[in-house]
Amino acid sequence: MKASLTFYLILVFTASLQAQQTTTPSPLPPLPPGPLLKRAPDYSTWTVACQGHPVKGKGPVNRSTTGEEKSKEQEGKEAITITSTVVKTGPTILELNADTDGKRKEIWHIGGLMVMKEPDAAEPIVWPDSVQADINSVNFAAADFAGLDWISATTYSGMAKYQGRDCIQFTGEVSPLNPKAREEEAIAIGQAIAFGQPVPQESKVAAVAYIDLETRLPLVVTFGSEKRFYQYGTPPTAELTLPPELENAVRDRKKQMKRLSTAPAKAY
Repeated sequence: MKASLTFYLILVFTASLQAQQTTTPSPLPPLPPGPLLKRAPDYSTWTVACQGHPVKGKGPVNRSTTGEEKSKEQEGKEAITITSTVVKTGPTILELNADTDGKRKEIWHIGGLMVMKEPDAAEPIVWPDSVQADINSVNFAAADFAGLDWISATTYSGMAKYQGRDCIQFTGEVSPLNPKAREEEAIAIGQAIAFGQPVPQESKVAAVAYIDLETRLPLVVTFGSEKRFYQYGTPPTAELTLPPELENAVRDRKKQMKRLSTAPAKAY
């Protein structure tokens, strides 16, 4: 009797194991046709609210009334760490940034130049509009949203809902480091390989993006422990123009660039 029962249990276990092994995951729904991610319309306004930090434990720090420092991750509810409102009128783009300490920064992108104005600065800063290749910087010559160049057909991971909107979901990995830190990391990895030492892993965090199916614009994106929420407002009705003091700074910068680019006269 015991032998029969044991044989029966083995058969049941074997059948269950075979059923698990032959079960295949359900296929992804087909990737919807059309562009995966669009640029914002020529006249548009949107706000990006960031919450947390890509690397957990490295977010901004708050002080309690007792003077004790407490990270955002330790609080009951994570606060918004930085808010960026973008106004776009064709090739002229204005960023209005505010961080958790209330520090505000005004950045203009116009004519291939970046013009930054900070409240405490005596003069605006003007330099060529070339940006760092990281998840926090936008190259407005080619895109409108930072850190989304990894979105592709190969990172498509299905369809999802966000606040009642149908979304295309993408899943991947990105580096949370800025270009300088990535360069230092690559040097450290190269040196470890050259000297036969343990090779440190390249820094990566998980990335998930929800792109609105109808508009093909981002609604929410996560980079590690950071969340970014995108809201789209009323488009501007008139073209943006630089304030006079910034226009003067741009004119001076262009003159300086022209002088530097002028070839020196031939010596006879």
